[in-house]
Amino acid sequence: MLLSPNFPYQKRKAIVKPKGVMQVEVKTPNPRSRFKSARSHHPSFQRDLTALPLTLLTIGGVMGSGLFMASGLAIHYAGPVVLAMFAFGWLLMALEINALAEMSIATPSPGSFLVFTRQVLGPGWTFVSGWIFWFSSVLTMSSEVTAAALFSRYWYPGIPLWIWSLIYSALIIAVNFISVRGFGQVEGFMAGTKMLAVLAFIAVGALMLTHQIPTRHPLDGVLHMLDGYGGWLPHGWHGALPAMILVLFAYAGTGVIGLAAAETKAPGETIPKAVRATVLFVGIMYLGSVFLILTLIPWTIQSDHISPFIMALHTSRIPYASFIMNLVLLFAVLSTMNAALYSNVRVLYSLARQGEGPSWLAHLNRKGQPSYAIWTSAALLALTIILAYVLPQKAYSYLVTATGFQAMFIWLMVLLTQRLYRPYLKTHHPERLTYKLWGFPYTTYFVMAAVIGAMAVSPFAQGELVGALVGVGGIAAAVIAWLFIREYGPSRR
Repeated sequence: MLLSPNFPYQKRKAIVKPKGVMQVEVKTPNPRSRFKSARSHHPSFQRDLTALPLTLLTIGGVMGSGLFMASGLAIHYAGPVVLAMFAFGWLLMALEINALAEMSIATPSPGSFLVFTRQVLGPGWTFVSGWIFWFSSVLTMSSEVTAAALFSRYWYPGIPLWIWSLIYSALIIAVNFISVRGFGQVEGFMAGTKMLAVLAFIAVGALMLTHQIPTRHPLDGVLHMLDGYGGWLPHGWHGALPAMILVLFAYAGTGVIGLAAAETKAPGETIPKAVRATVLFVGIMYLGSVFLILTLIPWTIQSDHISPFIMALHTSRIPYASFIMNLVLLFAVLSTMNAALYSNVRVLYSLARQGEGPSWLAHLNRKGQPSYAIWTSAALLALTIILAYVLPQKAYSYLVTATGFQAMFIWLMVLLTQRLYRPYLKTHHPERLTYKLWGFPYTTYFVMAAVIGAMAVSPFAQGELVGALVGVGGIAAAVIAWLFIREYGPSRR
Protein backbone atom coordinates (compact mmCIF):
# COMPACT_ATOMS: atom_id res chain seq x y z
CA MET A 1 0.00 0.00 0.00
CA LEU A 2 1.02 3.62 -0.47
CA LEU A 3 1.35 5.76 2.59
CA SER A 4 -0.86 8.81 2.96
CA PRO A 5 0.82 12.20 3.49
CA ASN A 6 -1.15 12.37 6.73
CA PHE A 7 1.14 9.65 8.10
CA PRO A 8 4.64 10.68 6.98
CA TYR A 9 6.40 9.32 10.02
CA GLN A 10 5.41 5.67 9.89
CA LYS A 11 8.13 3.05 9.58
CA ARG A 12 8.16 1.34 6.23
CA LYS A 13 9.66 -1.86 4.93
CA ALA A 14 10.12 -2.18 1.18
CA ILE A 15 9.63 -5.52 -0.51
CA VAL A 16 10.97 -5.74 -4.06
CA LYS A 17 9.15 -8.22 -6.23
CA PRO A 18 10.89 -10.08 -9.05
CA LYS A 19 9.30 -7.78 -11.63
CA GLY A 20 10.88 -4.75 -9.93
CA VAL A 21 7.65 -3.40 -8.44
CA MET A 22 8.08 -1.98 -4.96
CA GLN A 23 5.35 -2.53 -2.42
CA VAL A 24 5.30 -0.86 0.94
CA GLU A 25 3.87 -2.16 4.14
CA VAL A 26 3.41 -0.23 7.33
CA LYS A 27 5.45 -1.42 10.25
CA THR A 28 4.80 -0.25 13.79
CA PRO A 29 7.87 1.38 15.36
CA ASN A 30 9.55 -0.36 18.28
CA PRO A 31 8.41 1.60 21.36
CA ARG A 32 11.60 0.73 23.21
CA SER A 33 13.85 2.22 20.53
CA ARG A 34 15.98 5.14 21.61
CA PHE A 35 15.35 6.51 18.10
CA LYS A 36 11.59 6.27 18.51
CA SER A 37 9.25 8.70 16.85
CA ALA A 38 8.39 11.82 18.78
CA ARG A 39 5.20 12.79 16.97
CA SER A 40 2.66 11.96 19.66
CA HIS A 41 0.97 14.86 21.43
CA HIS A 42 3.46 17.25 19.94
CA PRO A 43 3.04 21.04 19.83
CA SER A 44 3.02 22.62 16.38
CA PHE A 45 5.05 25.39 14.80
CA GLN A 46 3.73 28.93 14.58
CA ARG A 47 2.38 29.99 11.19
CA ASP A 48 3.52 33.62 11.12
CA LEU A 49 5.69 34.02 8.00
CA THR A 50 4.27 36.08 5.14
CA ALA A 51 5.56 36.57 1.59
CA LEU A 52 7.99 39.42 2.27
CA PRO A 53 9.84 37.91 5.25
CA LEU A 54 9.85 34.50 3.53
CA THR A 55 11.41 36.06 0.43
CA LEU A 56 14.03 37.84 2.50
CA LEU A 57 14.68 34.68 4.51
CA THR A 58 15.24 32.68 1.31
CA ILE A 59 17.47 35.30 -0.29
CA GLY A 60 19.34 35.51 3.00
CA GLY A 61 19.95 31.77 2.84
CA VAL A 62 21.16 31.92 -0.77
CA MET A 63 23.23 35.10 -0.92
CA GLY A 64 26.32 34.83 1.26
CA SER A 65 30.03 34.21 0.96
CA GLY A 66 29.36 32.10 -2.14
CA LEU A 67 28.70 35.35 -4.01
CA PHE A 68 30.86 37.73 -2.01
CA MET A 69 33.98 35.56 -1.70
CA ALA A 70 33.79 32.25 -3.60
CA SER A 71 32.86 34.08 -6.81
CA GLY A 72 36.42 35.39 -6.86
CA LEU A 73 37.72 31.82 -6.85
CA ALA A 74 35.37 30.87 -9.67
CA ILE A 75 36.50 33.87 -11.73
CA HIS A 76 40.15 32.99 -11.08
CA TYR A 77 39.65 29.40 -12.27
CA ALA A 78 37.34 30.00 -15.24
CA GLY A 79 38.02 33.54 -16.50
CA PRO A 80 35.34 35.75 -18.13
CA VAL A 81 33.26 32.73 -19.23
CA VAL A 82 32.21 32.52 -15.59
CA LEU A 83 29.49 35.05 -16.44
CA ALA A 84 27.79 32.46 -18.67
CA MET A 85 28.32 29.86 -15.96
CA PHE A 86 26.56 32.07 -13.40
CA ALA A 87 23.66 32.53 -15.84
CA PHE A 88 23.46 28.77 -16.26
CA GLY A 89 23.61 28.28 -12.49
CA TRP A 90 20.79 30.79 -12.05
CA LEU A 91 18.62 28.75 -14.44
CA LEU A 92 19.34 25.57 -12.50
CA MET A 93 18.53 27.29 -9.21
CA ALA A 94 15.23 28.60 -10.58
CA LEU A 95 14.16 25.11 -11.64
CA GLU A 96 15.29 23.48 -8.39
CA ILE A 97 13.51 25.97 -6.13
CA ASN A 98 10.31 25.57 -8.16
CA ALA A 99 10.51 21.80 -7.78
CA LEU A 100 10.85 22.24 -4.03
CA ALA A 101 8.00 24.76 -3.95
CA GLU A 102 5.71 22.33 -5.79
CA MET A 103 6.08 19.72 -3.03
CA SER A 104 6.05 22.22 -0.15
CA ILE A 105 2.80 23.81 -1.29
CA ALA A 106 1.13 20.44 -1.79
CA THR A 107 2.13 19.20 1.68
CA PRO A 108 3.55 21.89 4.01
CA SER A 109 5.75 20.17 6.56
CA PRO A 110 8.55 21.19 8.96
CA GLY A 111 10.76 18.52 7.36
CA SER A 112 10.51 19.99 3.84
CA PHE A 113 11.52 17.54 1.09
CA LEU A 114 12.67 14.92 3.63
CA VAL A 115 9.07 14.05 4.44
CA PHE A 116 8.40 13.46 0.75
CA THR A 117 11.69 11.59 0.30
CA ARG A 118 10.66 9.16 3.01
CA GLN A 119 7.34 8.58 1.35
CA VAL A 120 8.65 7.83 -2.16
CA LEU A 121 12.20 6.57 -1.54
CA GLY A 122 12.02 5.09 1.94
CA PRO A 123 13.76 5.72 5.27
CA GLY A 124 17.28 4.98 4.04
CA TRP A 125 17.49 7.87 1.61
CA THR A 126 15.70 10.08 4.14
CA PHE A 127 18.32 9.30 6.77
CA VAL A 128 21.23 9.98 4.40
CA SER A 129 19.72 13.14 2.90
CA GLY A 130 18.68 14.55 6.26
CA TRP A 131 22.04 14.15 7.95
CA ILE A 132 23.92 15.39 4.86
CA PHE A 133 21.64 18.43 4.80
CA TRP A 134 22.38 19.08 8.44
CA PHE A 135 26.14 18.60 8.12
CA SER A 136 26.24 20.78 5.00
CA SER A 137 24.44 23.54 6.90
CA VAL A 138 26.92 23.28 9.77
CA LEU A 139 29.80 23.61 7.28
CA THR A 140 28.06 26.64 5.81
CA MET A 141 27.76 28.23 9.24
CA SER A 142 31.43 27.52 9.90
CA SER A 143 32.59 29.21 6.71
CA GLU A 144 30.25 32.17 7.22
CA VAL A 145 31.25 32.83 10.83
CA THR A 146 34.92 32.56 9.87
CA ALA A 147 34.35 35.09 7.09
CA ALA A 148 32.51 37.39 9.52
CA ALA A 149 35.46 37.29 11.90
CA LEU A 150 37.86 38.12 9.07
CA PHE A 151 35.71 41.03 7.92
CA SER A 152 35.63 42.39 11.49
CA ARG A 153 39.42 42.47 11.62
CA TYR A 154 39.23 45.14 8.92
CA TRP A 155 38.33 47.57 11.72
CA TYR A 156 39.92 45.93 14.78
CA PRO A 157 42.93 43.88 13.64
CA GLY A 158 44.21 43.45 17.19
CA ILE A 159 41.24 41.39 18.40
CA PRO A 160 41.78 37.62 17.95
CA LEU A 161 39.57 35.85 15.41
CA TRP A 162 38.18 33.39 17.95
CA ILE A 163 36.65 36.24 19.99
CA TRP A 164 34.80 37.57 16.96
CA SER A 165 33.69 34.04 16.10
CA LEU A 166 32.37 33.52 19.61
CA ILE A 167 30.50 36.83 19.60
CA TYR A 168 28.82 36.21 16.26
CA SER A 169 27.96 32.60 17.07
CA ALA A 170 26.26 33.69 20.31
CA LEU A 171 24.40 36.43 18.43
CA ILE A 172 23.01 34.11 15.76
CA ILE A 173 22.03 31.46 18.31
CA ALA A 174 20.15 34.11 20.31
CA VAL A 175 18.30 35.27 17.19
CA ASN A 176 17.08 31.72 16.58
CA PHE A 177 15.55 31.61 20.06
CA ILE A 178 13.19 34.51 19.47
CA SER A 179 9.70 34.02 18.05
CA VAL A 180 9.20 33.05 14.42
CA ARG A 181 7.83 36.49 13.60
CA GLY A 182 10.71 38.16 15.41
CA PHE A 183 13.17 35.87 13.68
CA GLY A 184 11.69 36.75 10.31
CA GLN A 185 11.98 40.46 11.09
CA VAL A 186 15.64 40.21 12.15
CA GLU A 187 16.56 38.04 9.16
CA GLY A 188 14.53 40.29 6.92
CA PHE A 189 16.50 43.30 8.12
CA MET A 190 19.87 41.61 7.50
CA ALA A 191 18.84 40.18 4.13
CA GLY A 192 17.24 43.46 3.08
CA THR A 193 20.40 45.37 4.00
CA LYS A 194 22.64 43.26 1.78
CA MET A 195 20.10 43.30 -1.06
CA LEU A 196 20.03 47.08 -1.06
CA ALA A 197 23.82 47.20 -0.83
CA VAL A 198 24.29 44.83 -3.78
CA LEU A 199 21.81 46.82 -5.85
CA ALA A 200 23.73 49.97 -4.85
CA PHE A 201 26.96 48.25 -5.92
CA ILE A 202 25.42 47.55 -9.32
CA ALA A 203 24.32 51.18 -9.65
CA VAL A 204 27.73 52.53 -8.59
CA GLY A 205 29.54 50.06 -10.85
CA ALA A 206 27.40 51.07 -13.81
CA LEU A 207 28.21 54.73 -13.17
CA MET A 208 31.91 53.88 -12.96
CA LEU A 209 31.68 51.93 -16.19
CA THR A 210 30.05 54.89 -17.97
CA HIS A 211 32.62 57.30 -16.50
CA GLN A 212 30.04 59.11 -14.35
CA ILE A 213 32.07 58.29 -11.24
CA PRO A 214 35.85 58.85 -11.42
CA THR A 215 38.19 55.88 -11.00
CA ARG A 216 41.77 55.61 -9.78
CA HIS A 217 42.90 54.28 -13.15
CA PRO A 218 41.37 54.60 -16.63
CA LEU A 219 39.09 51.67 -17.49
CA ASP A 220 40.00 49.67 -20.58
CA GLY A 221 36.46 49.20 -21.87
CA VAL A 222 34.01 46.34 -21.56
CA LEU A 223 35.14 44.28 -24.54
CA HIS A 224 38.82 44.58 -23.68
CA MET A 225 38.22 43.56 -20.05
CA LEU A 226 36.28 40.50 -21.16
CA ASP A 227 38.47 39.46 -24.08
CA GLY A 228 41.81 41.20 -23.63
CA TYR A 229 43.35 39.03 -20.89
CA GLY A 230 43.52 35.68 -22.62
CA GLY A 231 40.01 35.60 -24.07
CA TRP A 232 36.74 34.29 -22.66
CA LEU A 233 38.21 30.83 -22.05
CA PRO A 234 41.81 31.47 -20.98
CA HIS A 235 42.19 28.00 -19.45
CA GLY A 236 39.89 26.14 -21.85
CA TRP A 237 36.79 24.21 -20.87
CA HIS A 238 38.89 21.73 -18.90
CA GLY A 239 39.90 24.64 -16.65
CA ALA A 240 36.50 26.34 -16.52
CA LEU A 241 34.09 23.46 -15.91
CA PRO A 242 35.56 22.38 -12.53
CA ALA A 243 34.69 25.86 -11.23
CA MET A 244 30.98 25.11 -11.77
CA ILE A 245 30.71 23.60 -8.28
CA LEU A 246 31.74 26.99 -6.84
CA VAL A 247 29.15 28.75 -9.00
CA LEU A 248 26.43 26.37 -7.82
CA PHE A 249 27.59 26.79 -4.21
CA ALA A 250 26.80 30.50 -4.59
CA TYR A 251 23.17 29.51 -5.34
CA ALA A 252 22.84 26.93 -2.54
CA GLY A 253 20.52 27.64 0.37
CA THR A 254 17.17 27.41 -1.42
CA GLY A 255 16.04 24.71 1.02
CA VAL A 256 15.00 27.42 3.46
CA ILE A 257 11.79 28.02 1.54
CA GLY A 258 10.73 24.39 1.95
CA LEU A 259 11.66 24.21 5.61
CA ALA A 260 9.68 27.36 6.35
CA ALA A 261 6.51 26.06 4.64
CA ALA A 262 5.08 24.74 7.91
CA GLU A 263 5.51 28.19 9.48
CA THR A 264 4.04 30.14 6.56
CA LYS A 265 0.62 31.73 6.39
CA ALA A 266 -1.43 30.43 3.44
CA PRO A 267 1.43 28.48 1.79
CA GLY A 268 -0.46 28.18 -1.51
CA GLU A 269 -0.39 31.95 -1.93
CA THR A 270 2.72 32.95 0.00
CA ILE A 271 5.29 30.47 -1.35
CA PRO A 272 4.71 31.18 -5.10
CA LYS A 273 5.15 34.90 -4.47
CA ALA A 274 8.33 34.28 -2.51
CA VAL A 275 9.72 31.95 -5.19
CA ARG A 276 9.11 34.41 -8.03
CA ALA A 277 10.62 37.31 -6.10
CA THR A 278 13.63 35.24 -5.05
CA VAL A 279 14.41 34.07 -8.59
CA LEU A 280 14.04 37.60 -10.00
CA PHE A 281 16.17 39.44 -7.43
CA VAL A 282 18.86 36.76 -7.22
CA GLY A 283 19.22 36.83 -11.01
CA ILE A 284 19.53 40.62 -11.13
CA MET A 285 21.99 40.82 -8.24
CA TYR A 286 24.20 37.87 -9.18
CA LEU A 287 24.50 38.44 -12.92
CA GLY A 288 24.76 42.21 -12.54
CA SER A 289 27.47 41.95 -9.88
CA VAL A 290 29.58 39.38 -11.74
CA PHE A 291 29.37 41.37 -14.99
CA LEU A 292 30.55 44.56 -13.27
CA ILE A 293 33.36 42.79 -11.41
CA LEU A 294 34.64 41.36 -14.71
CA THR A 295 34.49 44.74 -16.45
CA LEU A 296 35.91 46.91 -13.64
CA ILE A 297 38.99 44.87 -12.70
CA PRO A 298 41.04 42.26 -14.60
CA TRP A 299 39.97 38.72 -13.80
CA THR A 300 43.64 37.77 -13.41
CA ILE A 301 43.99 39.54 -10.04
CA GLN A 302 41.22 37.62 -8.24
CA SER A 303 42.17 35.67 -5.08
CA ASP A 304 40.60 33.77 -2.20
CA HIS A 305 41.75 36.29 0.41
CA ILE A 306 39.97 39.48 -0.71
CA SER A 307 36.38 39.87 -1.83
CA PRO A 308 36.05 40.81 -5.52
CA PHE A 309 33.44 43.38 -4.45
CA ILE A 310 35.95 45.23 -2.29
CA MET A 311 38.58 45.02 -5.05
CA ALA A 312 36.13 46.47 -7.57
CA LEU A 313 35.08 49.36 -5.32
CA HIS A 314 38.70 50.08 -4.47
CA THR A 315 39.17 51.31 -8.03
CA SER A 316 36.68 54.13 -7.44
CA ARG A 317 37.41 57.47 -5.80
CA ILE A 318 34.33 57.27 -3.56
CA PRO A 319 35.36 57.94 0.07
CA TYR A 320 34.90 54.97 2.42
CA ALA A 321 33.49 52.77 -0.37
CA SER A 322 35.55 49.75 0.75
CA PHE A 323 34.65 50.43 4.39
CA ILE A 324 30.93 50.42 3.62
CA MET A 325 31.12 47.31 1.45
CA ASN A 326 33.02 45.48 4.18
CA LEU A 327 30.17 46.28 6.56
CA VAL A 328 27.71 44.91 4.01
CA LEU A 329 29.76 41.73 3.68
CA LEU A 330 29.57 41.29 7.43
CA PHE A 331 25.77 41.55 7.35
CA ALA A 332 25.67 39.20 4.36
CA VAL A 333 27.56 36.33 5.95
CA LEU A 334 25.73 36.72 9.27
CA SER A 335 22.43 36.60 7.39
CA THR A 336 23.46 33.41 5.59
CA MET A 337 24.68 31.88 8.84
CA ASN A 338 21.37 32.80 10.47
CA ALA A 339 19.35 31.15 7.70
CA ALA A 340 21.61 28.06 7.77
CA LEU A 341 21.05 27.57 11.49
CA TYR A 342 17.30 28.05 10.99
CA SER A 343 17.36 25.32 8.34
CA ASN A 344 19.47 22.69 10.01
CA VAL A 345 17.72 22.76 13.38
CA ARG A 346 14.43 22.07 11.62
CA VAL A 347 16.03 19.20 9.76
CA LEU A 348 17.17 17.74 13.09
CA TYR A 349 13.65 18.19 14.40
CA SER A 350 12.21 16.39 11.38
CA LEU A 351 14.71 13.53 11.63
CA ALA A 352 13.79 13.03 15.27
CA ARG A 353 10.08 13.12 14.45
CA GLN A 354 10.59 10.45 11.80
CA GLY A 355 12.60 8.21 14.12
CA GLU A 356 15.88 8.84 12.23
CA GLY A 357 17.55 10.60 15.17
CA PRO A 358 17.33 10.80 18.97
CA SER A 359 13.78 11.65 20.02
CA TRP A 360 14.90 14.44 22.36
CA LEU A 361 15.90 16.51 19.33
CA ALA A 362 12.18 16.91 18.59
CA HIS A 363 11.59 18.77 21.86
CA LEU A 364 9.86 22.12 21.42
CA ASN A 365 9.98 24.79 24.11
CA ARG A 366 7.03 26.92 25.18
CA LYS A 367 7.51 29.20 22.18
CA GLY A 368 7.27 26.24 19.79
CA GLN A 369 10.98 26.25 18.95
CA PRO A 370 13.23 23.15 18.65
CA SER A 371 15.58 24.31 21.40
CA TYR A 372 17.58 21.07 21.81
CA ALA A 373 18.21 20.93 18.08
CA ILE A 374 19.51 24.52 18.18
CA TRP A 375 21.96 23.70 20.96
CA THR A 376 23.13 20.54 19.17
CA SER A 377 23.98 22.47 16.01
CA ALA A 378 25.63 25.18 18.09
CA ALA A 379 27.85 22.59 19.81
CA LEU A 380 29.12 21.18 16.52
CA LEU A 381 29.58 24.70 15.19
CA ALA A 382 32.04 25.36 18.00
CA LEU A 383 34.09 22.30 16.98
CA THR A 384 34.13 23.17 13.29
CA ILE A 385 35.25 26.73 14.04
CA ILE A 386 38.30 25.31 15.82
CA LEU A 387 39.01 23.00 12.89
CA ALA A 388 38.69 25.89 10.45
CA TYR A 389 41.63 27.65 12.08
CA VAL A 390 43.91 24.63 11.88
CA LEU A 391 44.50 25.43 8.19
CA PRO A 392 43.73 29.17 8.01
CA GLN A 393 45.17 29.65 4.51
CA LYS A 394 43.17 26.84 2.90
CA ALA A 395 40.21 26.43 5.25
CA TYR A 396 37.79 28.59 3.28
CA SER A 397 38.45 27.01 -0.12
CA TYR A 398 38.18 23.53 1.40
CA LEU A 399 34.94 24.43 3.19
CA VAL A 400 33.21 25.95 0.18
CA THR A 401 34.07 22.99 -2.07
CA ALA A 402 32.95 20.43 0.52
CA THR A 403 29.80 22.39 1.29
CA GLY A 404 29.03 22.90 -2.39
CA PHE A 405 29.50 19.20 -3.09
CA GLN A 406 27.07 18.20 -0.34
CA ALA A 407 24.62 20.97 -1.23
CA MET A 408 24.46 19.62 -4.77
CA PHE A 409 23.76 16.14 -3.39
CA ILE A 410 20.77 17.67 -1.59
CA TRP A 411 19.63 19.26 -4.85
CA LEU A 412 19.77 15.83 -6.48
CA MET A 413 17.63 14.36 -3.72
CA VAL A 414 15.10 17.21 -3.99
CA LEU A 415 14.78 16.66 -7.75
CA LEU A 416 14.62 12.87 -7.51
CA THR A 417 11.96 13.16 -4.83
CA GLN A 418 9.96 15.61 -6.93
CA ARG A 419 10.20 13.28 -9.93
CA LEU A 420 8.52 10.52 -7.91
CA TYR A 421 6.22 12.65 -5.73
CA ARG A 422 4.48 14.42 -8.63
CA PRO A 423 2.93 11.17 -10.02
CA TYR A 424 1.80 10.19 -6.52
CA LEU A 425 0.07 13.53 -5.99
CA LYS A 426 -1.47 13.44 -9.46
CA THR A 427 -2.94 10.00 -8.78
CA HIS A 428 -4.04 10.28 -5.15
CA HIS A 429 -4.34 13.99 -4.34
CA PRO A 430 -4.66 16.01 -7.58
CA GLU A 431 -6.36 18.85 -5.70
CA ARG A 432 -3.09 19.54 -3.87
CA LEU A 433 -1.09 19.95 -7.07
CA THR A 434 -1.82 23.65 -7.46
CA TYR A 435 1.75 24.73 -8.26
CA LYS A 436 3.82 22.83 -10.80
CA LEU A 437 7.38 22.86 -12.08
CA TRP A 438 7.36 23.83 -15.75
CA GLY A 439 8.47 21.21 -18.29
CA PHE A 440 8.21 18.19 -15.98
CA PRO A 441 9.84 15.66 -16.16
CA TYR A 442 12.39 16.93 -18.69
CA THR A 443 13.43 19.95 -16.63
CA THR A 444 13.92 17.68 -13.62
CA TYR A 445 16.22 15.39 -15.59
CA PHE A 446 18.04 18.39 -17.06
CA VAL A 447 18.95 19.86 -13.67
CA MET A 448 19.94 16.46 -12.28
CA ALA A 449 22.29 15.82 -15.23
CA ALA A 450 23.88 19.26 -14.88
CA VAL A 451 24.44 18.84 -11.15
CA ILE A 452 25.96 15.38 -11.57
CA GLY A 453 28.29 16.77 -14.23
CA ALA A 454 29.43 19.62 -11.97
CA MET A 455 30.14 17.20 -9.12
CA ALA A 456 32.03 14.84 -11.42
CA VAL A 457 34.47 17.44 -12.77
CA SER A 458 35.01 19.46 -9.57
CA PRO A 459 38.01 17.40 -8.30
CA PHE A 460 39.99 18.38 -11.40
CA ALA A 461 40.25 22.04 -10.34
CA GLN A 462 43.35 23.19 -8.46
CA GLY A 463 42.65 23.21 -4.73
CA GLU A 464 39.24 21.54 -4.97
CA LEU A 465 40.29 17.90 -4.60
CA VAL A 466 40.46 17.98 -0.79
CA GLY A 467 37.07 19.64 -0.50
CA ALA A 468 35.55 17.17 -2.95
CA LEU A 469 36.96 14.26 -0.97
CA VAL A 470 35.49 15.70 2.24
CA GLY A 471 32.12 16.07 0.50
CA VAL A 472 32.19 12.49 -0.79
CA GLY A 473 33.40 11.28 2.60
CA GLY A 474 30.47 12.94 4.36
CA ILE A 475 27.99 11.28 2.02
CA ALA A 476 29.72 7.90 2.43
CA ALA A 477 29.70 8.27 6.22
CA ALA A 478 25.95 8.90 6.22
CA VAL A 479 25.33 5.86 4.01
CA ILE A 480 27.49 3.62 6.22
CA ALA A 481 25.76 4.94 9.35
CA TRP A 482 22.37 4.06 7.87
CA LEU A 483 23.49 0.56 6.92
CA PHE A 484 24.84 -0.01 10.42
CA ILE A 485 21.69 1.26 12.11
CA ARG A 486 19.47 -0.78 9.82
CA GLU A 487 21.33 -3.98 10.64
CA TYR A 488 22.27 -3.46 14.28
CA GLY A 489 20.15 -0.58 15.56
CA PRO A 490 17.69 -1.17 18.42
CA SER A 491 14.67 -0.79 16.12
CA ARG A 492 16.27 -2.98 13.39
CA ARG A 493 14.85 -0.92 10.53
